Amino acid sequence: MATHREDEADLHVDVLAALVAALFLTTTTPLALRDEGPLSWWTYPACAAAGLAFAIRRRHPVWTVAIAVVAVAVFTIANGRGGPIFAAAFVALAWLGHARPAPRGWLPATLAAVAVLTIVSLAATGPSIHIAPIGLLLLAAPKISADRARARSLRAAASEQETGRRVAEERLRIAREVHDVVGHGLATIALRAGVADHVMTKDPAEAQEALRAIRGIARDSLTELSALLGELRADAEHAPVPDLDQLPRLVTGLREAGMDVELAVDGVEDPLPEVVGAAGYRIVQEALTNVARHAGANARARVKLTKDTRQVVVEVVDDGRGASVVRDGGGMTGMRERASALGGTFEAGDARGGGFRVRATLPAVPR
Repeated sequence: MATHREDEADLHVDVLAALVAALFLTTTTPLALRDEGPLSWWTYPACAAAGLAFAIRRRHPVWTVAIAVVAVAVFTIANGRGGPIFAAAFVALAWLGHARPAPRGWLPATLAAVAVLTIVSLAATGPSIHIAPIGLLLLAAPKISADRARARSLRAAASEQETGRRVAEERLRIAREVHDVVGHGLATIALRAGVADHVMTKDPAEAQEALRAIRGIARDSLTELSALLGELRADAEHAPVPDLDQLPRLVTGLREAGMDVELAVDGVEDPLPEVVGAAGYRIVQEALTNVARHAGANARARVKLTKDTRQVVVEVVDDGRGASVVRDGGGMTGMRERASALGGTFEAGDARGGGFRVRATLPAVPR
């Protein structure tokens, strides 16, 4: 329905433009040639036809060229000279190049138009120094218009591809965030649930404390997840962006859940770009989540953060089961992609002396 209305609006615009062009040609042509003698009565219908041809320029651009060229030919034969009406042929050919930018779309009609007008001009006025330049201009008009149309089309395609790329990257980013938030929350809940199950009969108070912690972790995870999914709606607020300054809170939560984890921070206190801080935090979070899921119940983890003016290094080492139980799936891929997206490096594998080691180096200024 909308397309039909747009077509009708375009047709109305074309008809109005054609009426204006016809009026312009029929009034300016006699005025421009008033000093060169009387004009044939064919002048007026020829000028009117040349202008009215543009009423069908969108649907039938080749017919627009044909009508305009015939009108110019009739005018030239009837008056034995050219005039402003030639502008109709130039404009019609330029529009043809715009509407059909491929050479096969405009070149045959252009060659035919140039041939017809050249023969008519030679027959009506005889050889003239103006015929060759006019012929070249007639050939150049659609060529220039077609080149510009193709350039616009290429720019539009490039812009569309860039938009698609950005949308895909944003979806991937949200998918990573959701994976990290859900994975970390569930791993922490599993730790707390294990504690509650272990002390349920021996220490009901501690079991209740573990259950309260589970409820808090679930609430926080759901809040963060809701904010992330809200980004998919146009009117949603942006989700809170994590930062390396929040690592102590992350480590404290895992300690309270029963994980033996240490945090060491070394380096300058200069603030980091938001994207670098978020990537570093998520890498540590996912690495610790993997420790909770795969390293074993009594595994210990050590987180080391080193910052300077050039780079940020995050390292998570545990003394658990090692690489044999860690799958190179979504979590590992997400950490690697986060580092490489900023121009950094990522390493993961068996740690010296046993266990598993994750190390990411991120530039302080993303590339």
